[in-house]
Amino acid sequence: MNILSEQQARARQLSLPRDGLLSGVNEEFIAELQLNGTFVEYNQQTIVSAGRPADYIFCVISGRVELSRRNEDFGKAHVAALGSGQWYGEREVFLRVPADEEAFAEGEVILWTIPPDTLRNLFFSSPGAVQLLFNFGVLLAQKLAVKTPVAQASSL
Repeated sequence: MNILSEQQARARQLSLPRDGLLSGVNEEFIAELQLNGTFVEYNQQTIVSAGRPADYIFCVISGRVELSRRNEDFGKAHVAALGSGQWYGEREVFLRVPADEEAFAEGEVILWTIPPDTLRNLFFSSPGAVQLLFNFGVLLAQKLAVKTPVAQASSL
């Protein structure tokens, strides 16, 4: 893991993506959000360990992050791959629970990271955060819909 300085991030022209989870979020808040986080490089290493609390939420800026879970044979079962513009750790904004999956950097990966408490504080202090908070809600609802069969959902 290599934490990039502001100067290094600027030299590489790193910035948060303006689509995906940040769709509709005003530019001023995205700039404030980016300043409250950090760009970090990983290379072939674990980013978040399953069963441990995630120290931060991250957005993949470049590279590929593999998500896996332990299977019944204590091996790793592939869950998903995250690419540029995708986020991980959104549950940590709302819940303080250990991660379900291991996040692993496949090759060279650059992430933008922010501690959940910092993001939570921005939600309460910045009016520009409302759209991002709504986008998090949509993302979590989509994940819930995938995990909940239609028959069960209609009986709720």
